[in-house]
Amino acid sequence: LARVNLNFWVYYEDGHMYEVLEFLGKGTFGQVVKVWKKGTSEIVAIKILKKRPSYARQGQIEVSTLSRLSNENAEEFSFVRAFEFLKHKRHASLVFEMLEHNLYDFLKQNNFTSLPLNSIRPILQQVLTALLRLKSLGLIHVDLKLENILLVDPTNQPFRVKVTDFGSARHRSKAVTNTYLQSRCYRAQDGKIWCIGSSTKNSSQEFNLLTD
Repeated sequence: LARVNLNFWVYYEDGHMYEVLEFLGKGTFGQVVKVWKKGTSEIVAIKILKKRPSYARQGQIEVSTLSRLSNENAEEFSFVRAFEFLKHKRHASLVFEMLEHNLYDFLKQNNFTSLPLNSIRPILQQVLTALLRLKSLGLIHVDLKLENILLVDPTNQPFRVKVTDFGSARHRSKAVTNTYLQSRCYRAQDGKIWCIGSSTKNSSQEFNLLTD
């Protein structure tokens, strides 16, 4: 998947057109761009998945998970809102609400300066609320990390966060042991509890496990 150029128009099979305004990031399964939806005032984020069959399957997993979460209160349970699933030149794409900053980037911009406890508490509370709701639905996030915790509005709603990236999520009935899905530096026998603790420690001390 070549990097999408700025001011490039993305056309989808349902007739929707989006103008690419900014390149937000690139991961294993594809890239994320900030776009404007033609004919509206909507600014959203689109995750464009690679065409490889294995990545397409991951995309379908994410679509399936997001479909289950679509009936949930995204604000109450701190999930990123997903709007639709589209296709562009055989690339599956997911349209999300636009949230530009993740917790890792926020810490990096501030030279990994320690966050005070009164900032860490609300972040942790929101992430735990999201994970508890996933548990009640029989879902496991699998890939919780700083990059997948997004800041809603750093200026007006400091430390209001949402959990994103359900591409590796699994229903617990389909979870397979001895399968490597998690990011290495967040991987541990105790799973999510370790991920939460690791993310919290990254937020409270001046170092980053991801660079190991």
